[in-house]
Amino acid sequence: MTVSMTKTMTVTMTREFSRRATLKLVAAGLAAPALIRASVVNAAELDRAIGSLVMVGFSGKSAGGSFARTIAGHIAKGRAASVVYLSTNIGTRKDVLGLNKLFHDAGVTHIAIDHEGGTVQRLREQHGFTRIAPALTIAQKTSPGGAEKIYATAARELAEAGFTFNLGPVADLHRAYNPVIGKNKRAYGKDADTVIRYAGAFVKAHRRYGITTALKHFPGHGLSKADSHNGFVDIRETWQPEELKPFAELVRLGLADVIMSGHLYVRVGKGNDGELATFSSTLVQEVMRRRMGFGGLIMTDDLDMGAVRKIAQPREAAIRAAQAGYDILLLSNSLKPNADLPVEAVGWIRDAVRQGQIQESQILATAARLKKSRSA
Repeated sequence: MTVSMTKTMTVTMTREFSRRATLKLVAAGLAAPALIRASVVNAAELDRAIGSLVMVGFSGKSAGGSFARTIAGHIAKGRAASVVYLSTNIGTRKDVLGLNKLFHDAGVTHIAIDHEGGTVQRLREQHGFTRIAPALTIAQKTSPGGAEKIYATAARELAEAGFTFNLGPVADLHRAYNPVIGKNKRAYGKDADTVIRYAGAFVKAHRRYGITTALKHFPGHGLSKADSHNGFVDIRETWQPEELKPFAELVRLGLADVIMSGHLYVRVGKGNDGELATFSSTLVQEVMRRRMGFGGLIMTDDLDMGAVRKIAQPREAAIRAAQAGYDILLLSNSLKPNADLPVEAVGWIRDAVRQGQIQESQILATAARLKKSRSA
């Protein structure tokens, strides 16, 4: 794809935001269409399909903790498929290995962790892991080939410890003024081509060791002026078409396992209307699936983050993200830890299916994509 062709594609996609969608973000409540009777699979099969969407966090640092054992039990029963580590879950290396064995024995699909490098690296030298420089530093000081070697070391160490999913690389553009991406040097460069080369090196290195990766934060967080950990970030006036290019090009190159959206408020109407990307079927179905031709997995950022919590309670957030077509619902379970959150989350989605808010066929399609990705 030439630069001019890619520019045309990003401009077309930007117009698609305005042309195709008319929904406005609704801060409260869910409008339910006519009831649709679940009839393709039995209740138990539907629950297992719903459970495959759930990536859940846990409390504690040891496999001996009741919280972790309860989560493992839910995974074994199909109420969740994956787990995610936060910094609060990292004890000794022995603890990490024990937890990962617990989850693998339960049949986990993915054990995910943020291991970008720089400030976003949960596993440190004291845990037996090599320190990784921030993305911007790596791009400034080494070639893409050199970066791939650095990331291959990180991927090997993750695999040896039992992790299967690194929640990176950042495919955003660098701007020093950005408080969460730029300030922490998490993006590889100011231009899309640099980001494509180095993010691609990250993905290729991790694939060598069987580690899944996620391009983030779609459709582009780098030019924003706020941090979505604190509240949703309005990018209607700051977003530029070039921010879409790294995602689109990495998809075209076959270097996208998963795409993670950001909690970003995007323009979707002809005027200045907008909606949160986390709840946007426009971004998922029209842009990523149809326009970009992406057939892989699409996941939310953490639904426990301030950006979502300020406008939707967990039940509503999970339902609206599933309605939009996300394959993985990331629930860090950190604000009000609940060992039975997987049971509740499956119940929320099941009720939404029964009430016609989410089509059963959509859940089954997601479950099929997740199964395919697991066997790949």
